[in-house]
Amino acid sequence: MRFTQLKRGFGMAIRSLAVLKRNPKLLVFPLFAGISSLAFLALLLGSTFGAFVGIGGIEAIETPSALETTINNNPGITVAALFFGYLGTTFASVFFTGALVAESRRAFAGESINLKRGMARAWAAKYKLFAWALIAATVGIIIDAIEGSDSPVSQVFAAVFGVAWTIITFFVVPVAILDSESTIREMFSRSGRTFRENIGETVIGLAAPRVIGGVVGIVTVGFVIVLSDLTSSALVLAPILVGGLILAQLLSTTIRGILKTLLYVYATDGETPEGFDSTDLDALVPGSNR
Repeated sequence: MRFTQLKRGFGMAIRSLAVLKRNPKLLVFPLFAGISSLAFLALLLGSTFGAFVGIGGIEAIETPSALETTINNNPGITVAALFFGYLGTTFASVFFTGALVAESRRAFAGESINLKRGMARAWAAKYKLFAWALIAATVGIIIDAIEGSDSPVSQVFAAVFGVAWTIITFFVVPVAILDSESTIREMFSRSGRTFRENIGETVIGLAAPRVIGGVVGIVTVGFVIVLSDLTSSALVLAPILVGGLILAQLLSTTIRGILKTLLYVYATDGETPEGFDSTDLDALVPGSNR
């Protein structure tokens, strides 16, 4: 059963890859998310160091041991930096995922991709997306803290809670973007209900985008290893390796966004986008409102 679902899910992922091939601009959204996250973290890191210098002077960060002592002596700043780091990077990811969902929906209708329009749609839902990012960042920190515990019971609880949280929030961004009238509370209730009624265990098929990204990553590493027999220049090998791994991540993230949008649209509206087989969709989303 699960093998069949995974096979269908992989087939849908391949079709999602075909959507991406016709609309390569969709890759820009996760790329923007990554760039925005790095820029935010750089700004946050500079601000945190500035706060440490303001408290203890430049000598507070001159050496690794001095920096470690400063961090240990100012847990409030450290915790705040971690939280805002989570929040900022999560919001960047959520915002551009929202733009990806919006334009994926347009792509299903045969329209061309417009980056500005996608980001405008995400901006229109900014309060809901920020609320989701705030909640996700808070829960993420809590889960990480529990997983960092030495207690096996706590670690098991964190794992189970993490799975449950994923189920409840699986369609939060599509709901926020595609159901413009939804409230913050309805984002969660509709997401959980849609998952429970229409997807169930068949979400295993959504592992396919990670498989595609993993294959690209493995091919990249293999190519670099082979190429290293011809040249040992880091100036040649490093850009290829980094570029290939970034491409693998972008492909995985974008295909996942396209596929998640597809499943939500089909489950709620019963629409079969061009290029997709309704038979596969009926099997993968057995409770859809078609």
